[in-house]
Amino acid sequence: MPPRLCSLQDAAGRIEACSTACPFWEHGGAVLAGGCALERLELDLKGRSELVEALLKIRSRLGRAPSDIEEEEARSLFHRLVPPARRDV
Repeated sequence: MPPRLCSLQDAAGRIEACSTACPFWEHGGAVLAGGCALERLELDLKGRSELVEALLKIRSRLGRAPSDIEEEEARSLFHRLVPPARRDV
């Protein structure tokens, strides 16, 4: 089975395998299977280059956040971009 491609990178015009190490990956549990939080939000990223680049920057910050404070700041930026009706994700 070929690797799953990252929908965020695809929206940016790049090809990258989806990784469970990605900060947007949710590992899942008894009720919900593992998957990409961005895909679960069903955000339409096509033609929205500013949003895509902002999400890529947030993903980068979350991936290298050395402290809880920086991680919380990056997550706060992410939640500001999420539509209010979907903030429970």
